[in-house]
Amino acid sequence: MGFESKFINYGIIKIEGQKVKLYSTASNHIYINIGKDVANAVWSGNVLNVYLSDGKVRSYTSTSNYTNI
Repeated sequence: MGFESKFINYGIIKIEGQKVKLYSTASNHIYINIGKDVANAVWSGNVLNVYLSDGKVRSYTSTSNYTNI
């Protein structure tokens, strides 16, 4: 399971402090509330790897489901 292809195909990710904004078009987006400061976020197939400022990495398969890697 992973994110819908429209988010992956459009590919734009914006980091806003403790939130990550995923775009499906120039004007449509969803937020993921991470709850910790985000250093980076990158797509890996249909999952989103979020690198936290404390050095930990979370792999998100949806806006609310993640595993620590």
